[in-house]
Amino acid sequence: MIYSKLKKILIVVIVLLAFQNLSAQTGISSPYSRFGIGHLERKSVNARLLGMGGIANAVSSNRFVNPTNPATYSGFDSLSLLFDAGFNMNRVVFKTTAKSEMGTNATLSYFSLGFPVVKWWHSAIGVLPYSQVGYNVVIPFEDEQIGKYNKAFEGEGGLNQAFIGNALTLGKHFSVGANITYVFGSNSSSSLVYFPDSSLYANTRAVSKTLANDFIFDYGVLYKKAFSDNYSLNVGLVYNQKINMNVKRDFMLKSMFGGVDGEIEYVLDTISYTPSEKGVIVLPHKLGLGAVFEKKNSWLIGFDANWQNWKNFSAFGVNDSLINAWNVAFGGEYTPNFTSISGYWKRVTYRAGFRYDQTYLKINGQPINEYAFSVGMGLPLPRTMTNVDLSVELGRTGTTSHDLIQENFVNFTVGVSLYERWFVKRKYD
Repeated sequence: MIYSKLKKILIVVIVLLAFQNLSAQTGISSPYSRFGIGHLERKSVNARLLGMGGIANAVSSNRFVNPTNPATYSGFDSLSLLFDAGFNMNRVVFKTTAKSEMGTNATLSYFSLGFPVVKWWHSAIGVLPYSQVGYNVVIPFEDEQIGKYNKAFEGEGGLNQAFIGNALTLGKHFSVGANITYVFGSNSSSSLVYFPDSSLYANTRAVSKTLANDFIFDYGVLYKKAFSDNYSLNVGLVYNQKINMNVKRDFMLKSMFGGVDGEIEYVLDTISYTPSEKGVIVLPHKLGLGAVFEKKNSWLIGFDANWQNWKNFSAFGVNDSLINAWNVAFGGEYTPNFTSISGYWKRVTYRAGFRYDQTYLKINGQPINEYAFSVGMGLPLPRTMTNVDLSVELGRTGTTSHDLIQENFVNFTVGVSLYERWFVKRKYD
């Protein structure tokens, strides 16, 4: 019995990893990921939460793992094991005042396990993206002395997070939780100055690779008030601790001929080389608040508000002119008839939401904002307690004014949530 359940989970993992291998070269395409530590990913990447605008600070369930607020693990059943995994695809149209281009990316989004330890203690483990970097930008310049020249910026990589979290139930209404998260990965970036109209000038390339691996910590509190057997209110509070993350960096600055558009590089001189330079990236603290009102197995509405102090960010002692970030989100879900026998679509859960983000970027004096609308569905598989969750998010980042780039995106996420009774003593075979 347990062997067959393990096999189910293993098959899902293998399928998702197969998709990941096919898409390993395409995590993100965004010129804005050049700044800070790249494009930040939320912990609310579960397809269910994304379908509701990403609300997560107060969403507690016995059907999926919500690492945004570790106190929500207290909602797990005391006899069951949860397994979640998801796959994300996105399409982005990049627009300026002069032209537009399109990019498509795909990646394994998340997987996690949730399980009870004892009745008042529940745990979860999982792996999620933390940030992603992917850009290739060329900016033309002209100087009276040397003529036309270009600056090309290119970067790729990202950070992942593997977490283990615990939640403790304190009395009838409160639970508290904490995640210990190991952040790991690397970002590579390069900048190239070259002269498109002359082969007499030497080009200059700077290459940097940063490797990170350290622990970060976040905490959560959840208050749950039941008004009857069916109606309840959840209020959640989350806090991410400020961390000085240890990193290493390799840096090289060299002059050369060639090296443009795939040409062979003919290195003239290594101007500077610093291998394995140790440093610190300061990740600032974050606060979040959320509330959810729900009717059991019928509907749910809620909101989130988050703020993070990115003005205090620095990497190797250098600030990146970031601003404080904040976001708000609203969303909900509705199931027409959870126990319907006559109609499958009555058992389907329908979701919708909206979010607005002030990102940590301010470029050319213009804050870079993002907003998105989302819809989703939860499809129960017949004769099981397993769900396939779909979410679609349509949104926009940035603007075409102030010589900036506007990104119009569509994110599509497919998630699978397996719910299994594991911790029940069998009375007969």
